[in-house]
Amino acid sequence: MAIRIRKRLTKKEYIFNVVSLLVIISIGLYFGIRSFYYYGKQNNNSESVKTTLADKIINNNQLSNKKEGLFRDKEGYYFKGKVDNNYVKFANRYYRIIRINEDNTVKLVSEDNTSIFMWGEKSKYKGSNLNIWLNKTKDKNSGVYYDTISSINKFLVKTKYSENILSGSKIKKTKRVYKDYITTLTVDDYVKSGGSNGYLNDNKYHWLIGQDKSKMNLYINESGEVESTSNFDAYGVKAVITMNDRIVVSSGDGTKDNPYVIEQNNNTNYVDGYVKLGNDIYKVYQDKDNVLKLALSGYINNNGVEETKSFSNKDADFDLNNSFNIAYYLNTTYYNSLTYKDLLLDINNNIGEVSEDTNLSYLDIFNSKVTSKIGLLNIFDYNTLGLNDYYLINKTSSSTNMIYVYNQSGTLNEGEVTELKQVVPTISINKKIIKKGDGTKEKPFTVE
Repeated sequence: MAIRIRKRLTKKEYIFNVVSLLVIISIGLYFGIRSFYYYGKQNNNSESVKTTLADKIINNNQLSNKKEGLFRDKEGYYFKGKVDNNYVKFANRYYRIIRINEDNTVKLVSEDNTSIFMWGEKSKYKGSNLNIWLNKTKDKNSGVYYDTISSINKFLVKTKYSENILSGSKIKKTKRVYKDYITTLTVDDYVKSGGSNGYLNDNKYHWLIGQDKSKMNLYINESGEVESTSNFDAYGVKAVITMNDRIVVSSGDGTKDNPYVIEQNNNTNYVDGYVKLGNDIYKVYQDKDNVLKLALSGYINNNGVEETKSFSNKDADFDLNNSFNIAYYLNTTYYNSLTYKDLLLDINNNIGEVSEDTNLSYLDIFNSKVTSKIGLLNIFDYNTLGLNDYYLINKTSSSTNMIYVYNQSGTLNEGEVTELKQVVPTISINKKIIKKGDGTKEKPFTVE
């Protein structure tokens, strides 16, 4: 039997073998990782692949060399012109994409007005009703819009903006830059989108952040033109938010019928959801402390025929004791007609006067309240109903019998209390009684 003697490796041979092994492993890892990477790229339409909003937008659009589409600038990408593929659905509502920032955060603006009210006494945006209403400030009761989005810090970063000056067709930049979670549309963004020839012109009135050279506030008129006005006028308010760079799209191609849908996991948003009670469909406009405030998604009707009502026979107070007042009718005749009346909680109606006598301050609505089972929307309630020409609950002056009337085009009208108008009742329920549904029109929340 032969005995084989194993030759001892020299030091150089040992090092060579080790290095060779490491090279082989490195090559294997390199090509393995590349294989997984390109497999993922080729199958990025699969539901198992998580795609961020910024990547989805950029991948779905070629840079434009025409008058509309997606454009590139030193700050990222932006949409311009009459584009129809920049829709996002988030928190039960639609937004339009303004731009993708360099850091892959995405700036959005609400598709429609979220309320209609006056700028307020202070001409600067920081002290305006808009800022106090949209964003959380040091003021009590601030942040109405902020509170309509559940778990807001999981989705948003702060939006940068400046209060620039519009002089003719040119914008003069100011040095001061602000940051807030919620803002409204700036004159810069509106002009860059194409102005009246862009997607942000929806033929409705709404405010802009910015001033003219005379320090007058700016707004968009019904034709889409930028105009200046007194801060005592009332126009629509759009909400601007910035999604963080980790936001994932669950579906959609950006069109209105198939918008980019933001994945929210278990962060259920009730506001803007629909609730069915009896045969009536309501829309949620506030979610606070397990109480949902709801507004009828249409007008009161009698056997399918819409009914108009006067507000009162004498004054503009929401008076439960005056049998000729809308408050009395809603809380007696109408209330008793509801098959679900036992589910209704007391609702606090903020009826404080909003007028030039009170400096048109948002916070003044909290100076007076009426508790009832059924109420009306106040001038500063979050409002995306899409309805028109109906009474709000606040009076325009203590010296006249005038009441505010909602105009879907983005303005407020003043109506005599004896005029016949549409009526949109509001109620409140305990959120815990909701048992089924996802809040859509097709599958509303129900209590059964």
